[in-house]
Amino acid sequence: MAAVLGPDGKRVKFGLTWSQRRAFALSVLGFQVLVWADVVLNDGRFGGSWRTALVGIGLLGMAAATWWIGTSATRRGLVIHALPSMVIPWDDVHEIEVEMSLGISTVVVHHGKSRRTRLAAPTTGPLGRDEHFQEKVRVLRTFWAANRTSQQAA
Repeated sequence: MAAVLGPDGKRVKFGLTWSQRRAFALSVLGFQVLVWADVVLNDGRFGGSWRTALVGIGLLGMAAATWWIGTSATRRGLVIHALPSMVIPWDDVHEIEVEMSLGISTVVVHHGKSRRTRLAAPTTGPLGRDEHFQEKVRVLRTFWAANRTSQQAA
C-alpha cells in the first residue's frame, strides 16, 4: 500500500500509484528524447529548439510533482497536497464517500456548510488501477472516526 507513516506515527499519506503516473511520466520523457534527438541529429528541422526543450523541462517538473500530489490524514485533519494546499479539520467533515464517474472511483469529502472536495488520491480506474483503494478509503474513514470523537470529547 502506498501509505507512509510520519516520524510520529500519526500521519498517513496516500499518493498516486506508479500505474497512475506512468503514462504521463513516460510521455514527457519521450517528448524530451525526441526534442533533443531532433536538435542534435537534425539541427532542429522538426521544430526542436531551446524553446521546445524549455517546455519539456516544465513538463518534467509537472511529472515530478505527481509524486507530491496526494492526501495525508493527520490527527488534526485531512491535508490535501495540491495547488493550493488545503487542510480540512476532522470536525468539519460530514461524510467521506466514494464517487464513480466514467469508471473512475474517487474519494469525495463533504465538509463545511455545503462544500465538497474531490481528492486527487486515492483514486482508481481502468487506466490507473490501485489495488489498495478500498483499504485506503477505510483508513481515511478510520482516521476521521478516531479524531472527530477525540476532539468532541475534549
